[in-house]
Amino acid sequence: MKKLYVIFACVLLGNTAFSFDSAFWSDMQKFPVPAHRFDGAGEKTKALKLYFEGEPLDGKPTEVFAYYCTPSILNGKGEDKNLPAVVCVHGGGGRAFAEWTELWASRGYAAIAIDWRGNGAEPVFEKITPELRKQYPRSKLLERKHLKNGGPEHTAQTVSLADGKPEKQAWPYFAAGAVVRAHSLIRSFKEVNPNKTAITGISWGGYLTCLVSGIDSRFKAAVPVYGCGFIYEKLDCMSWGGYIGAKTDSHKRWIELFDPSKFLEIETVPMLFVNSPNDRFYPLTIWKKSASLAKAQALIIANLKHSHEHGWNIPEIEAFISSKLNGTNSFPKIGEVVKRGNMIECNVYGAASAELFFSDCQGEKSSQYKWESVPMRIYGGVARVALPQSARSYYITATDRKGTRVSSF
Repeated sequence: MKKLYVIFACVLLGNTAFSFDSAFWSDMQKFPVPAHRFDGAGEKTKALKLYFEGEPLDGKPTEVFAYYCTPSILNGKGEDKNLPAVVCVHGGGGRAFAEWTELWASRGYAAIAIDWRGNGAEPVFEKITPELRKQYPRSKLLERKHLKNGGPEHTAQTVSLADGKPEKQAWPYFAAGAVVRAHSLIRSFKEVNPNKTAITGISWGGYLTCLVSGIDSRFKAAVPVYGCGFIYEKLDCMSWGGYIGAKTDSHKRWIELFDPSKFLEIETVPMLFVNSPNDRFYPLTIWKKSASLAKAQALIIANLKHSHEHGWNIPEIEAFISSKLNGTNSFPKIGEVVKRGNMIECNVYGAASAELFFSDCQGEKSSQYKWESVPMRIYGGVARVALPQSARSYYITATDRKGTRVSSF
C-alpha cells in the first residue's frame, strides 16, 4: 500500500541543537544610517545610481552599489511624499537591477536594489560581440566590475568558514549587513514613510531575506522567492556542502550563525514564501519546514522557472506587501486540510476557486516530480474534491476574484 504525504502538513523536526546568536548580530542591530552618495542615472535607466558605506572588511571601509527609484524619478515629474518602500535583494549571479526598482516605482513605491557581491555599475564587457556570445553564457556577459572597496565576492570560499576567516568577514555577514544598511538608508529619505517598508529577495536573495527578517524587525513584510532555511539538510542541492563547509570543524558554527532556520525561529515579520514544486535549488522538503517555522503564508506555482525575471514578476508579491503596508489586496486563506475517506477538504476564506495539485512522486528528487491538478468544489466556504488514486503528495491553491493565489501547508 502506498504511503500518502501531505506536502504542507508536516511535523517540524526539533531544532534545538543551535539557537539564534543575538550577541553576534548586536552591532548590526544598532541600525546606523550609512554615509551615501548619488551618482546620477544609469546609462539606460531612470533609476539613480547610489553608493553607501558597507560593513568593514579586514578593518577597512567598504562600499555597496545600488539603484534607487521612486515614482517622481521614474516619471520625471511631481514630488514624492509618504511612500512605502521596498528593498530588493538579487540572487546568485545577479546584480543591482535598475529595472527591478523601476517596476516598484511604477506601483507607487520607493525601491532600492543593492549589489551584495561588491560589484558596481560598470560592465566587465563594454561591448558584447558575437564571439563573446559564443564563448560565455548570458549571465557572464552581464557581469559588473568589482568595486575597489566592494567587499567579498560571492564564492563558496567566502561564504563558508572552512578557511578559518573571522566570522564577521564571511560573506553572509557582509551581505546581510548590506541589506540592513540599505533598509536604514531608504527609511531615512524624506519621501519615504519609515513605517511602511518591505523586503523581497530571489534565490540567494531569498536566503538573505530570511536571514535579515530575523535581524531587522523594522520590516512590515518579507517575501523570499525560492530561498529558505535548513539548507544543511540538502547538501546535494546547489553545492551547499561547499558553501557551508560541510565535514569541517566550522560546519556547526556556520549553521548556528548563518542558516536561515535560526532566524525564522524568532521571526516576527509577516512573510509570504514563494516557490515552484520542482525547484532544484530549494526543494519543498526544506522550504515547507521554513515556511511553517516562520508561520508564513505560502504560494506554490506550478512550472515556475528559477530566474530573476520570473521571480520578481509574480503579482502576489506586490499584493502581499500592499496588504501589509497599505491595508489593501487582502489574501484568500486556506484552513486546515483534512482527509475524510477518499475526500480532501478544507475551509477557504475569500476564495472564488480552488485546485488540488497532486503527484505520484516518481523520481528520487522533488525536482523530478510530475504534478497534475483537479478543480475543487466550494460549497458553504468548504472546498472538497476526491483524491486521485495515483496521488501520493498534494497541496491546495485557492484563488480570489482578483486572481490572487495562496497555497496550503
